[in-house]
Amino acid sequence: MYLMRILGTFLCFFPILSVLVEHQQPLWMMILLAINAFIWPTVAFIRASHSVTPLTCEHHHLVIDAAAGGFWIAMMAVNPLPSVVIATILLSDRLAAGGVELMRKAAAVMVAAFTVTWLTQGMAFIPEVSSRTLYATLPLIAIYLIALSVLTDNIARKLRIKSRELERIAMMDPLLDIANRRLLEKRILFELEKLNHTSRHSALMFIDIDNFKDVNDRFGHKVGDTLLVTVSKILHVATRKTDTPARLGGDEFVILLPDTSLAEAHAVAIRIMDAAAVMTVAPDRAFRCTLSIGIASAAPGMADMSDWLKAADDALYRAKREGKNQIYAH
Repeated sequence: MYLMRILGTFLCFFPILSVLVEHQQPLWMMILLAINAFIWPTVAFIRASHSVTPLTCEHHHLVIDAAAGGFWIAMMAVNPLPSVVIATILLSDRLAAGGVELMRKAAAVMVAAFTVTWLTQGMAFIPEVSSRTLYATLPLIAIYLIALSVLTDNIARKLRIKSRELERIAMMDPLLDIANRRLLEKRILFELEKLNHTSRHSALMFIDIDNFKDVNDRFGHKVGDTLLVTVSKILHVATRKTDTPARLGGDEFVILLPDTSLAEAHAVAIRIMDAAAVMTVAPDRAFRCTLSIGIASAAPGMADMSDWLKAADDALYRAKREGKNQIYAH
């Protein structure tokens, strides 16, 4: 706001001054214009900086700017070129800064300020635009519009970055920095769609930490959370960039393994179990973490995501039923 207001008032100063000089306005009018152009932006900045609600304060300043614009348009006897350019810039700025509502308020104040001033000045209207005023207005048109475009592009770029960041946060588990169910299901659907057009095979792996409830009861939830974080790190290390390790909920994890046979998925599962077996996250050194893992393959023709998830869940149930610390693949 501060930099754009400084630039705007500075560039508006010259065409307005040109017209005031041509109309032989008094010196105090030139001084008032200089105050508006060179002192007001800093005053507005200081007021907004010390305000409890800076945005609301700046919206008030934008309305004041519009009123000043209406005043100077009247004092220029509605000189067409600078009047149209200044009014257009003021209203478009208000629209960009506060939407239609702020633009409407600014337009109303601008018209009111213009009307009162114009009537008191005898409704003067001088349609001729001198060469000096023309050349004084050109920098306002060119420089300010380019600056506004650069500012808009910068804001849009930051919004795109924030949007991607928010989307990533929405797709990740907040505790483990691993994909959540929403992202997992999205990628499973995408993988099934690809499988329908190829002869490839992909695997879905369900992983459950054995006796996780006992870990929480015995060592506390802090150790349980540490265990979840450690397992998620193991899944990241054991998988490829094309794979999607995710937390389904609680102590259940799922890994989507594109272009992976059951044998290859089984080898990944062994690596995960071996890494989990040697990790120490509990105060009791005798404690060893074990996992139950179920793997289901999806071949071309499997169109329903729930069927694939159920198949992998059934495989996990079979591994648990066989005594836990097992891998079952089908």
